[in-house]
Amino acid sequence: MNNHYIPQFLLKHFCENGMIQYCDIENRKVEARNTRSVFSEKGYYPDEVEHDLCNKIEFQFSKLLNEKLAVSRYKVTINSEEMFILKKYMIITALRYNSRELEDDPIISQMPRDERIKLIGDFYGRINEVLNCKNQYEMLQLIDVNNKMKNLGLFSYVKNIMHSYTVIVKTNNCKQDFLITDRGCTKYSGPLSVDKAFMLLDVAEKTNDQFLWQLASMVTIHDYSLFPITKNMAIINMSVFFKLFTKVSPYRTMLSNLSSTINSVLGFGDLSIIEDPKVKNMLNGDKEYTMEIRQLSSSDVFFLNSLLLSLCKKNFAFANKSRIEKSLEYIQKENNIDLSFVC
Repeated sequence: MNNHYIPQFLLKHFCENGMIQYCDIENRKVEARNTRSVFSEKGYYPDEVEHDLCNKIEFQFSKLLNEKLAVSRYKVTINSEEMFILKKYMIITALRYNSRELEDDPIISQMPRDERIKLIGDFYGRINEVLNCKNQYEMLQLIDVNNKMKNLGLFSYVKNIMHSYTVIVKTNNCKQDFLITDRGCTKYSGPLSVDKAFMLLDVAEKTNDQFLWQLASMVTIHDYSLFPITKNMAIINMSVFFKLFTKVSPYRTMLSNLSSTINSVLGFGDLSIIEDPKVKNMLNGDKEYTMEIRQLSSSDVFFLNSLLLSLCKKNFAFANKSRIEKSLEYIQKENNIDLSFVC
């Protein structure tokens, strides 16, 4: 079976006239291809995993993407179940590309198998554990202390995404497009990555605020992850630390020295970008999350595309060359990567 590590339903949102421009970095070539033949490999997953990916997350997320996310212009409102689907999809996206980075590490590769599995987990096992979670409660069980001792890799992926908030961004105004890479996402840990927890604890001690103590327990070195879902829309999974800087935050003045430099902390954007969803408690016990869709500047897109390409292993793709050329020029200049075969 030909298995896609980037699902076809997503790739169709990166097409123009039914075709996607597919770049092979190693062989330095670009081809217009259909979605059936890109970001895939025969026998990449066992048939059972392929079946479960389709039935336990891809079907649900494709419905959410096509009926709510991709068609929205200014804001998106979703319920608790849909928020869980969104986060489950992001966790699976972060896990499903088998990069074998850690397995090939010269130190880790020499470790006993049991110790190696404890550190990074089994590739298919990690995917199955997430796929089998039916709700938020079950997903949160994967990041209790006992699970951390069994699988640090899975623990960190799930904690970074479940203990975060969701931001939606678009690129319509600047008329630039996102790349889609074989990893399907990227991550960023900036200048405050290690200091965030200490800063939270410092403010919590000064205010004796239980909310801040709770936030401190949820913070990791992760600042945000980026998941392009169409050529001009992406989900940003933001560390809860940045809730302190939103316009409704009562703690913003205490960190005013950072509020004015949020662009340098994140590498892009401004304070308006990091607003968290508005949450409404429903009479039936459910919750509604309303997310304003934020427009990015050209420089924002250049930076985020460079992050996407920094984790790319073999292939990336795009819809229209004219809408990614400036990103590639930025990447070549900032990262010293030769992309002349695309340009």
